[in-house]
Amino acid sequence: MSTNSMENDLYEVEQLPAAFVTGIRFNVSNDRDNEKMSVMEIAAPSEVSDPKLGFPNFSNHCTTCGAADMKNCEGHFGVINFPYAILHPYFLSEVVQILNKICPGCKSVRKDLRIKGANSVSKVNRRKGCKYCVGNSIDCYPPMNFKISSKDLFRKSAIIVEVSEKSSMKVRKRGKQALPSDYWDFIPKDEQQEESLIRPNRRVLSHSQVRYLLKDVDPEFIKKFVLSMDSIFLNCFPVTPNSHRVTEIMHASSNGQRLIFDQRTRVYKKLADFRGIANELSAHVLECLKISKLHLEKPSNEESALVLAQKRNKDSASNMSGLRYMKDVILGKRNDHCFRMVLTGNPNLKLSEIGIPCHVAERLQIAEQLNNWNEERLKACCDLRLLEKGEIHVRREGRLVRIRHNEKLQVGDTIFRPLNNGDIVLINRPPSIHQHSLIALSVKVLPVRSVVSINPLICSPFRGDFDGDCLHGYVPQSIKSRIELSELVSLNRQLINGQSGRNLLSLSHDSLTAAYLVKEDGVLLNLFQMQQLEMFCPNHSPFPAIVKAPLLGSSVWTGKQLLSMLFPPEFDYDFTPNDVVIRNGELISSSEGSTWLRDADGNLFQSLIKHYQGKVLDFLYAAQEVLCEWLSMRGLSVSLLDLYLSSDSNSQKNMMDEIFCGLQEIEQTCNFKQLMVDSYHDFLVGHDEEVDSFMALDVEQMCYEKQRSAALSQASVDSFKQVFRDIQNLLYKYANKDNSLLTMFKAGSKGNLLKLVQHSLCLGLQHSLVPLSFRFPHQLSCAAWNNQRSHGLTQKVDDIAESAKNYIPYAVVESSFMTGLNPLESFVHSVTSRDSSFSDNADLPGTLSRRLMFFMRDLYTAYDGTVRNSYGDQVVQFCYDIDKDASSPTSCAHELISESRSIPEGIGGQPVGSLSACAISEAAYSALDQPVSLLETSPLLNLKRVLECGSKKSNADQTMTLFLSNKLGRKRHGSENAALEVKNHLERLTFSDIVTTVSIIFSPQMYRENHFTPWVCHFHVCKDTMKRRRLKVQSIIDSLHMHCTTAKTMWKISLPDMQIASKACSLIDTPNEDDTFCITVMIVEYSKSSHMELDVIRDMVIPYLLEAVIKGFPEIKKVDILWKDQLKVSKSRKSSCGELYLRVFVSGDFGITKLWGVLMNDCLQIMDMIDWTRSHPDNINQLCLAYGIDAGWKFFLNVCYH
Repeated sequence: MSTNSMENDLYEVEQLPAAFVTGIRFNVSNDRDNEKMSVMEIAAPSEVSDPKLGFPNFSNHCTTCGAADMKNCEGHFGVINFPYAILHPYFLSEVVQILNKICPGCKSVRKDLRIKGANSVSKVNRRKGCKYCVGNSIDCYPPMNFKISSKDLFRKSAIIVEVSEKSSMKVRKRGKQALPSDYWDFIPKDEQQEESLIRPNRRVLSHSQVRYLLKDVDPEFIKKFVLSMDSIFLNCFPVTPNSHRVTEIMHASSNGQRLIFDQRTRVYKKLADFRGIANELSAHVLECLKISKLHLEKPSNEESALVLAQKRNKDSASNMSGLRYMKDVILGKRNDHCFRMVLTGNPNLKLSEIGIPCHVAERLQIAEQLNNWNEERLKACCDLRLLEKGEIHVRREGRLVRIRHNEKLQVGDTIFRPLNNGDIVLINRPPSIHQHSLIALSVKVLPVRSVVSINPLICSPFRGDFDGDCLHGYVPQSIKSRIELSELVSLNRQLINGQSGRNLLSLSHDSLTAAYLVKEDGVLLNLFQMQQLEMFCPNHSPFPAIVKAPLLGSSVWTGKQLLSMLFPPEFDYDFTPNDVVIRNGELISSSEGSTWLRDADGNLFQSLIKHYQGKVLDFLYAAQEVLCEWLSMRGLSVSLLDLYLSSDSNSQKNMMDEIFCGLQEIEQTCNFKQLMVDSYHDFLVGHDEEVDSFMALDVEQMCYEKQRSAALSQASVDSFKQVFRDIQNLLYKYANKDNSLLTMFKAGSKGNLLKLVQHSLCLGLQHSLVPLSFRFPHQLSCAAWNNQRSHGLTQKVDDIAESAKNYIPYAVVESSFMTGLNPLESFVHSVTSRDSSFSDNADLPGTLSRRLMFFMRDLYTAYDGTVRNSYGDQVVQFCYDIDKDASSPTSCAHELISESRSIPEGIGGQPVGSLSACAISEAAYSALDQPVSLLETSPLLNLKRVLECGSKKSNADQTMTLFLSNKLGRKRHGSENAALEVKNHLERLTFSDIVTTVSIIFSPQMYRENHFTPWVCHFHVCKDTMKRRRLKVQSIIDSLHMHCTTAKTMWKISLPDMQIASKACSLIDTPNEDDTFCITVMIVEYSKSSHMELDVIRDMVIPYLLEAVIKGFPEIKKVDILWKDQLKVSKSRKSSCGELYLRVFVSGDFGITKLWGVLMNDCLQIMDMIDWTRSHPDNINQLCLAYGIDAGWKFFLNVCYH
């Protein structure tokens, strides 16, 4: 072999074709495209998986291209030809829009139907077009509406045309009972049109009829909606290759194969064997399109948000669709520069290290340029790769070069070597909700498999744990990127949280529990233990605290001395809340608390960062090693004894008795609170003379009413929480001193005391997060459940449908997990507490983060201290700085961040917009841990409500907060009376709220004597309700007249003239005559030839009169009187720790944008009762419209703070 040929083998430059992609255009395929890419016509169901369509198949080869395996054949398309053309399901909505914008008779566009300059007098005469254009005013040809059929009718794949009920009513008002006989003549007859679907006011169009209606329409007008007329209709349908639909599974036991066909293959077989009408064929085509992976299922009106969330949670890799499928297929393609693996903990790793399995590190590649300094190391690496693979690829002068011998390597070549110890990688755990979610860590290659490891102390910035969380890693490929990672996002550069100013890391879990225990009085260590622990300490051991004692065989050291060995020698620190004093690195004193070891303001690690910033990571690592080693010597485990709390049987019995008495007290308190709600006021007034009336109440009935009303449930929940705290305190009373669970709770490593209460004492209150179709009995037992199912509470027939949807389950489980739950208690707990809110609302913080980042990512700090937009250089804020003069509980954090701040003074370019967006999204993600309940305020939903202030929400319903004037507090019950007065003045009261019965009476004498219709409406009103509402008869009549006048003048509603009066009514029973009076409404008829039909009075007049607002204001939907606790009691209110305020619900249905101004106008008569300096809209957009952007900004900060 010649030398040149050997050199060509050793050194080859890959000649790759070069081209520029200028763009990719996507469009919906048409019949021509489908026939062009198909290799065969599918005429029978058996041909859907034919070998001509590629692999897998039963013949083990492709008859189209002759390939023998799937690697050499990507598959081929087929086509199914339809017996007749159908509408493309993708363009159904566009076709409906076209039909609604044209006249079905003359096919002209509706915007050209009127001649310009036509006045209101000659409007009818100046119109042009066919009978459908002008017939609405002359010959009673009402307009029609085209729309897509419902799900029950051809599965939303057909088009229907109908005349609305409103238009039909107008036809009847003109004296005609039906549409003209030739009204539907514009639709040609079709044999496929089913007679059973024809209605007088509706027609279901076949696909050929739709094609006829579109035939003469202007093509230029159609192009405004679709590209061409041909793309609207389908004559054939493509069949995807077998590899897209067929799965081949090899069985080792039988050495055979099995082909599994998916749902789309079955639908293809239905299309190939179809016999029926065009509408049914279109339904099958639509079903086939919905099975596509790219189709995203949209929620229907019938499905609740909870059902859809449960569907999303059950998604697997096999049934993913939409955006999740795109991410998994396109963005999930692996390469040699990133990884995603399950996370585990390893306390032996340093805080700045990440453990990567050796086989994964070998596959990950990092680019390094060959030079004289690293030549020996890189060539040794290349030798190993050449022995393993026989060849490697390097990049030389921008080209890939194949190398088969390391002698051909040149200085300057970019070599892709495996990941080694010390290499830096960028780590994050999605979602990245704050600026410290991205951390650069150093690689530590470990002989493990399948998982990556980190030190447990750095879980906090990742917001992760070790229950299956995954970490994403990215390997930097250039020197610049590696330097940026080291200088910007390495762990030692992120010791301070840029948002709060506190320390990012602290002790946690085992190390925090050990630190809490080791500093207790009585903890002593002998010489052997100190020698073992001194190996992990940065400092030498001090002199023993006790040199000689009668009961001790040798010198001993205290636990405080062990902690002192971790501090720097000249370190001084004070923490007053826990009486902590450290002088010259020695712990002098400390109380039982461990707040100074956690992330509180002014904690130990903040002080260490302030004085020894470069050594904090070493201190934490050494402290973790020492404390975990001491804890392993001491021992700490959780047993059943910790759940029993006490081993003494008498103590156990006393504890259970106190729990039972406490639950009884809670039940009585909840029942009394329930009686104080408005709906029970009548009961209290009617039984005020009976002392024992409360005891005679049916407890089961009260439980039923509690689950039907949100107000009653809310009152019970509030009272339960207030008394249940006494039961929680029993833990501290009966638990042993060495209880491990309580020790971890006091140390702060485990922060949920309620879980321990549920395991050892009782589960307590259980209420559902969503309404259910059933309720819980008062006594949680199987017998009570069966009795409820068989002898349920008697309900009215009209309430059956409503009660099936409106139960708010409420129950108290008296048992604990230790004592055991009966089947019903277990079911109640599963229905309520086990419904986690994280999965149902996890998309909300993600959406919030994306939108905030989109709007704020371009904001940065300039070198002059201003905040500007990078595109356009607009000034957003004149000064970005921290208020150093502010004195607050976080002043220590402000002082700390001023020295090591994320945005140093005089240095610009910091992405303050992104940091601000992360601060809000981080709060939203943190609120996911708190459940979203019907009865409790959710921080997550509150944040969402505050931020929803865009243009789409401007006309939606809004809430306003009104605070009462401080002057009212000087009077006895002044605030209470004022709150009721404001509520009574503002809240709207409709006529239907006071009417008990409505009837229509035929009175022919009225028609003969006067010009009134013989049908007279009678509205019976309760006098007691009028008295409590402070209403008068004349004011009700005047309000009804005003309501009718407004309908005619403002809303242009053609209501007839009416005579409204209050007269004696013979329909009222004699016993109820003193409690009820009647308001009669008679309809005026101007001629004897015009007869007002009964249906018009029943369906139009009466409903409209019942909607009339007789008191209050139409835009005020509801007014709630609420209580707000005050953190600091003012001098003027020494006897109160809070105040009453009002939440006003204002409707946006009237097209009003400045709702706050409307509310202020409504309050003119009660202006002095309200403190307008503190009252405000709850929506930021409304607040900015009323008081400006600066006030809106301050309001937003105040809401986020509280």
